[in-house]
Amino acid sequence: MEPRFSLPDSTPRSSKTELVIGGVKIYIYGLEELKRGSGVEIGVLHLAHMRTRTYLVTEAIAHEVLHRYRSDGRKKRFELIAVTMDMRNHGEPNNNSSMDLLSVISASTQDFKLILDYLPTYFPQFTKLHNIMLGISLGAHTSYRLASLAPSQIEGYAIVVGCPNLSSLLLTRLGIDPSLLNTTTAELGSIPYPHLEKAMNKEQKRRWPRALAELIREGDRKVYEEFPTDVPMLICGGKQDPLVPTLHTAAWLEKRREHVLVPGEERNVEVFVQENTGHSCTKEMVVGIAVWIGTLFEVKVVESTPVLAEARL
Repeated sequence: MEPRFSLPDSTPRSSKTELVIGGVKIYIYGLEELKRGSGVEIGVLHLAHMRTRTYLVTEAIAHEVLHRYRSDGRKKRFELIAVTMDMRNHGEPNNNSSMDLLSVISASTQDFKLILDYLPTYFPQFTKLHNIMLGISLGAHTSYRLASLAPSQIEGYAIVVGCPNLSSLLLTRLGIDPSLLNTTTAELGSIPYPHLEKAMNKEQKRRWPRALAELIREGDRKVYEEFPTDVPMLICGGKQDPLVPTLHTAAWLEKRREHVLVPGEERNVEVFVQENTGHSCTKEMVVGIAVWIGTLFEVKVVESTPVLAEARL
């Protein structure tokens, strides 16, 4: 299997600044490298890490993406900084897996919303912050749910080994057999709870109570109905991912394509499924993310057609 991303020794490290906003400590990378001064707009890459990990994972990715963004030879509309944090319950999952996961996601979306709202107040020298969200695994689940909480505040989403349909994903992990309910793995989450209950044993009912099922179903509904179709997305997955199979995202994307209101918006989504890869953010994915952000913020050169002077008789 392809290994997880590891920061090369040769990658220059960006400057690191600590800041506390509303009791949440964040780490900002690249402030000292900015060259354009005050009175300008800048790009901000927000990074959300995976479960049981810390900000040091996303710190490494921030260093690599910032270096590649600055050095790829393309002219950009904005310089770029990166922001990350220790997400809730980092490193300490408990035995109530589904409750733990969902509560961490819910709390983390609030934390990132707080940063989106208040970060500009700490940097009045910048006229506007253009936000990009990058989430990995738990951070990717969080990114999907952040969209409805922060409409119009995020200009691009990079989703790595994440799932927009947590009900189906978690029911599959519980061992619910979709064939017993005359449905598919991707559609498990749409089964009403009374029907699900009949197919669950005592332990499964304990781990998937009605209150939890309703919370997750409502979150899935918001992701499906409120995730913007006009905002660019890059979705990365591993073809052999046992924890978050890409089939859940593929089914969600197919439904979205059927309900796109503005022709062409379905092209806002790029998908990269890597062969020989499990539940990992690989170096290829990190490189792809850096290229993708560079393209979003690249200065577009419009070629003009020469106009011939009207011949005078």
